[in-house]
Amino acid sequence: MIRPKAPTRRINPIAVLIVCAIVPAVLFGAIWRWADSHRIALPPEVVVVEAPLPTPSATPVLSLRRAPQTLANAASRDVFAAALTPVSTMAIGNSCLYVSVGGRTILDFGGGLAVTPASNLKVLLASVALEVLGPDYAFVTTLKGAASAGVIAGDLYIVGGGDPLLSTANYPPTQKYPPTSITSLETLVADLVAAGITQVQGNVVGDDSRYDSERFSAAWGSGVVGVEAGPLGALMVNDASRAATGNAGGRYSDPASGAATDLISLLRASGITVGGTATTGTAPADLAVLASITSAPLTAVLAEMLTNSDNNTAELLLKELGVHAGNAGSRQAGADVMMLTLAARGLDTSQLSIHDGSGLDSADKVTCALMVQVLQSDGLDSPIGAGLPIAGRTGTLADEFTGTDAVGRMHAKTGSLRNTKALSGFVETKFGNITFSLLLNFANARDPKNFRPIWSALQAALNTYPSGPDPATLQPR
Repeated sequence: MIRPKAPTRRINPIAVLIVCAIVPAVLFGAIWRWADSHRIALPPEVVVVEAPLPTPSATPVLSLRRAPQTLANAASRDVFAAALTPVSTMAIGNSCLYVSVGGRTILDFGGGLAVTPASNLKVLLASVALEVLGPDYAFVTTLKGAASAGVIAGDLYIVGGGDPLLSTANYPPTQKYPPTSITSLETLVADLVAAGITQVQGNVVGDDSRYDSERFSAAWGSGVVGVEAGPLGALMVNDASRAATGNAGGRYSDPASGAATDLISLLRASGITVGGTATTGTAPADLAVLASITSAPLTAVLAEMLTNSDNNTAELLLKELGVHAGNAGSRQAGADVMMLTLAARGLDTSQLSIHDGSGLDSADKVTCALMVQVLQSDGLDSPIGAGLPIAGRTGTLADEFTGTDAVGRMHAKTGSLRNTKALSGFVETKFGNITFSLLLNFANARDPKNFRPIWSALQAALNTYPSGPDPATLQPR
C-alpha cells in the first residue's frame, strides 16, 4: 500500500526578512554598547568658520589704475634726491643736510653729525616750551606797595615775571626787527592812575629775583655781550636799552634798575610824583598787589622769538623753563629741562649739547636729523611752524630768496655765527610739505659769498619737488 507524500512546508519570506533585519540590529546594538563602555573622551569640536571671500574687484591689485599717485610720488622722490645730491657736495667742513617728505627721508648727508646750530637752537627751545609750559602760558609783571588815599607810603616795587617783551611805546622803532606782541609798561602806569594813585613817597624798586643774577653767558664773545643779547634778568624793559626813554645810549648794566628808572619816567609823565630814586631789591611776600599786567600767550611770544630771532626772548624763556620744571631760574636748569623733554619723546639726543637758549654759544650742538624730527613732530600748522620766518616776506627771511619760487612757500629758521650758517624749516608743495635742515659749519660760513651759493642751490633743488610724472600719465589708456 502506497502512502501519500506529505505536503512540503513553505518558508514565509516576510519572516525571513524580519529575522535578517533583527539579527544585525541586535548584533550592532551589542557592539555599540561595548564600544560605548570603552570609548575615550575627546575635546569639544572646534568649529572653523571660514572668512567670506572678498568680492572680486574689476581692477587687479597690481594694476597701475590702483596707484598712479603712489608711483608718481616715488618717481618724484627719486628725481628729488638726485637734485639734492650736488647741494650736499657744496656743504664742506662739519656740515649736514637732511631732507624729508611725509616722514620719508629723501637725503641724509651727515644727518647724525654734531653741528653748531646757531639760532636754529631756538626751534628746539620753542618746541620744548610749548610742551612744558603750554600754549596759553603767560608772564605776569606786578606792582606792589602799601597804598592809602592815593599815596604809596614807602617804596613801590615792580616785580618781574620774566616777560621778555615788556616794553614802552617808543621802543620798537629802534629795532631792526621790531618786537611784536609787546607787553605795555604804560598799561601798568595807567592802572595806578585809574586807582587814584598820585604819589610814591619812597623809591621805585626793581625786583628780578625770579631768575638768577647772571647777566651774560661766560662763553659769549665781546661782540655778543650787550649787542646780540643781555644783560639778562627776570625784569627787563626794552631789552634793558636806555634809548627809549630819553636816557643816554647803550644798555643798563642792571636790567631791574633800568626797569625802575623807565617806570619812574612814565609815572612822572602821567602826573604821579616820586619822592625817591630807582633801586633794586626783593618785594616782601605779604605786600599788596596794586596792579599787574599779563603778557601775550606763549604762542605769540614764540612767534616773536622765531620770526625775529630774538636772543633775549630765548634766554629768558630758557630760564623760565628752569623755574617751571627745574626749580631754578638759570641757564643750566633750563638746558636740563630741554634735554630731558626731548629724550622723553624718544629722540636721539646723544649728540645734543645745550649751553644757552639763543644758540649764541658755539659749543651748542645738534644734528640735522634731530632738527628735522622736531620740526616734523610739530608740523607747519603748529605754533612753531606759524612762527617761522617766511621767505621774501617776514622776519629774518624778509630779504632772502626774493624773486624765487621760495617766496611765500619756504618757512624756515635762520641762524648765524661767524663759522655757522643755518637754515631749517618747511617748503610747501602740492605733494605735501618738505622738511629740511641745512647746518653749515666751516670757516667764515656766514659770509654771504660763502653761504649764498649753497642756499641758492638748496632752494633750486627744493623747488624741483614734485618733478616726477603726473599721476594722470600713469593711468592705463
